[in-house]
Amino acid sequence: MDQAVRHQERIANNLANANTNGYRRDRVFVEVLNEEIDAEQAPTSTRQAGQWREDTTGAYQETGNPYDFAVEGDGFFVVSTDEGEPRYTRAGHFVVDGEGTLRTPQGLVVEGQDGPIELGPNDPPPVVNQDGTLMVNGAEVGKLRLVNFDDPQALDRLDGTLFTAQAEPEGLEFGQVRQGFLEGSNVNVVSEMSDMISHLRLFETHQKLMQTLDGKLDRVTRDLGRF
Repeated sequence: MDQAVRHQERIANNLANANTNGYRRDRVFVEVLNEEIDAEQAPTSTRQAGQWREDTTGAYQETGNPYDFAVEGDGFFVVSTDEGEPRYTRAGHFVVDGEGTLRTPQGLVVEGQDGPIELGPNDPPPVVNQDGTLMVNGAEVGKLRLVNFDDPQALDRLDGTLFTAQAEPEGLEFGQVRQGFLEGSNVNVVSEMSDMISHLRLFETHQKLMQTLDGKLDRVTRDLGRF
């Protein structure tokens, strides 16, 4: 029953982010560590619940916004806090602040190959090549930094689309950027709803089983009191 609750929490979070750009679906699994018969000949099982992220790519949505970007295939954009701490994301909706710095809507700085992407406050929107190079009036003003990891599952989720990592990332040599597009969530709503119903029924089945066993034990206790 506890595992079914974990599944329902995971499904609820996935459904809440079904329309979140760049969101990657979470899944829960249960690992059996040990199974044996105890001294009273009752089966016992030691299990551990874990969670992993499904890294399939979401559908690309054309927005026409020159500050929206999507990574084709593997890879992450690099953004950083004002203290310089790196974060990684697939959500490529960016904005330009009053000083011309490219940022996320939450205020994180978008990193380029040579540092933050700086645009002139009065410059027109950049044209971005597939390799991530930003061009303004025919001049290169920076190049988006794209990275990848040997084990993407080692990334730790900070919120819906933002990750941190202990391992050092690798540069993405062949990453392609699509300007005017955003990557949608990879959550399949129909599949999640189906899973939710299945786990709810499983929970109810175990609940009824516990109630049945509790009733039998209660009757046994009363009957033993007669002897």
